[in-house]
Amino acid sequence: MKTVITIIVTYNGLKWIDGCLKSVKDSIYPSRIHVIDNGSTDGTIAFIRGHYPEVQLTLSSRNLGFGQANNLGMRQALDEGVDYVFLLNQDAFVEPGTIGALIDAHVKDPSLGIISPLHLNGKGNGMDANFLEYFLRSAVGEWVEAILLEKDRHSLIRTDFVNAAAWLVTASTLQRAGGFDPIFFHYGEDDNYAQRVRYWDMGIGVFTGARIRHDRESRSGAVTLSQQMKKEWVRILIWACDVRRKGYRAFVLRRTLRHGMRAVLAVCALNIPLSRYHFVLASRTLGHMGRIGRCRRRSVEGGWWDRVFKPAPQQQHRLQTNEAPLPGA
Repeated sequence: MKTVITIIVTYNGLKWIDGCLKSVKDSIYPSRIHVIDNGSTDGTIAFIRGHYPEVQLTLSSRNLGFGQANNLGMRQALDEGVDYVFLLNQDAFVEPGTIGALIDAHVKDPSLGIISPLHLNGKGNGMDANFLEYFLRSAVGEWVEAILLEKDRHSLIRTDFVNAAAWLVTASTLQRAGGFDPIFFHYGEDDNYAQRVRYWDMGIGVFTGARIRHDRESRSGAVTLSQQMKKEWVRILIWACDVRRKGYRAFVLRRTLRHGMRAVLAVCALNIPLSRYHFVLASRTLGHMGRIGRCRRRSVEGGWWDRVFKPAPQQQHRLQTNEAPLPGA
C-alpha cells in the first residue's frame, strides 16, 4: 500500500471546503489530509476544526500564494517519507476512485512525475474549459488517438502541461525537481514546475479513467488593463524562467525595450493608463533579471528544499485543528 498525503491550500474557501474535504475523506484509497490556510477570514478555519478534526491544519499569518503554501505541505510530506502527494484545489472534488486510479496508473508507468485526472466542470456534465484548453494545446494527438482506438475511458495520455488543480506528484519528483519556485506568487507556478519536470526527463500524464469536478467561476466580459497586465507579466516570467530555453537575458532586454518604447508612444498619444501599463511591465521585467537567473539556476540544480523552502518559524504555525485557538482569540 503506497502512502499519500492530500494537500489542499485554502483561502476564504468556505463555499467549497466541505465538499472538497468530504470527497477526499470518502475516497476508496486512504489519504491523510493536510490543509494549509493562507489567512482566511470567512470562517474556513473554524469550519475545518469543527467538522474535520482529523485534518492536519497549518495556518499562515499571511497569504503565501499557491506555490509556497503547497511547499509547506510537500516539505513535511517528504520529511515523513510518503510515496506521493496529491495536490487538490479547494474548489475541486474527487470521485471515490480517483486517487487510487492515479496511483495505479503511476505504478504501470513509473517514468511519470506528475499524473492528473480529467477535470470536469463544477456540475460534472462537461469538461472544465481551461483544462481542455491547456490539455489539447500539448496532447491533442494522443487524445484523438485514444478516442479513435476507443481507449478514452482508461487511457494514460502524455502531455506537456496540465494545470495543478489535481496533481499526483511522486516523492522522487519532489526530491529531484524541488517545489514551486518562489518567484511565482499565484498563476504560472505550475507552468514553471511542469517545465522543470520535463527538464529532468520525467513525464506528465493525464489518466482518463479518473476524474475531478472543478467548480471554478467561468469569467467572461471585458478584461481590465490591470488584469491584462498581470497575465502578460506571468507570461513573461513563464518564458524567461523556462530553463530549457536559452538566451533569457536577451529576451528580458527585448521585452524591456518593447514595453519601454510603447510606454513612450502612449505618452505621446496622451494615453496615460496605457503608458503606465507598459512602463510597469518594462521596469518590472528588467528589475527581475537577477531573480529570473536565480530561478533558472535552481531549476538545473534540483533538490534544493533545505536551501530554499525551509520555512522560517514565523511563517509556519503547525496547529492541530482540535487544539489551537482561532486567530485573535
